[in-house]
Amino acid sequence: MNRFPLLALAMLSLATPALANECQLEFVESAQSVNLPNIEIGVGEFSRENFNVSVRNTGGASCDGVIRFTRVGVPMADTPQYSLQSGPTVLEILPQHGSSTLNSDLLITASPTDSSGRSIPFQITVPSEWGLKAGNYGDQIELALLDASGAVLDTLLLTVHIEVPQAVALRIVGATGFNEVARIDLGNLSSERPTTSDPFGVRIWSTSGYRVEFSSENRSELVHEGNLDRIAYQLHFNNQLVNLAGGDGFLFGQHTPSLGQVHSLRVEVGPVTARAGQYTDRVTVTVTAV
Repeated sequence: MNRFPLLALAMLSLATPALANECQLEFVESAQSVNLPNIEIGVGEFSRENFNVSVRNTGGASCDGVIRFTRVGVPMADTPQYSLQSGPTVLEILPQHGSSTLNSDLLITASPTDSSGRSIPFQITVPSEWGLKAGNYGDQIELALLDASGAVLDTLLLTVHIEVPQAVALRIVGATGFNEVARIDLGNLSSERPTTSDPFGVRIWSTSGYRVEFSSENRSELVHEGNLDRIAYQLHFNNQLVNLAGGDGFLFGQHTPSLGQVHSLRVEVGPVTARAGQYTDRVTVTVTAV
């Protein structure tokens, strides 16, 4: 009758050493940061940053695990959208308390048992076209390390820093020319009525508030080709008269949408009586981020 307790004790003594061969996955670090400083802004632009997360196995057996990605809290207003991927796999970042999906879990196979662990490569991509707002932004993602049963073994807090710089660009629209030089032709001036240019304007992109300033080579006068005569003219910006002799410019306090902001321009002359010939002036438009 005493054989059964002895058999049970023997079975327990055999089961204890097997714990040394269990899979014990963990992150090498508990927190990491990835920085995308001063990203490039422009049409078709994007910024990328590579980083690695190391996973090790403190147990005695090689095993598989899963990394799940969940956003911590709510991102700051105007935080640029970005994508996270590992190799060819684009990963989904779950909201808090969100259910896992096919792309929210990254399979980690055959984790080594050495102390340095296995380095998992990642890449963050930020589309950096116009429409972003200048500033420093932070976002946090929790990486949860799960075993085959779905139990959480360890977590890592990943902080993403993105810096959007002040940047501006402009283009003259509705005028002849390209790149930085455009031409407005008023045609024949009238001695009986004012001559007004066809509609044109300037399209501005900016990641912050901006100032628009104008300067005239001839101080708001059209100069005869032989410098034999001058004709005064007016330039209107958003239906406001521009002081081409040197003004304070026009201030706009907000960044522009992705398609930019179009501001109308209009040139008006006369009526005039002047010497026949070609008359010109050169106006420089300057946009500065503020």
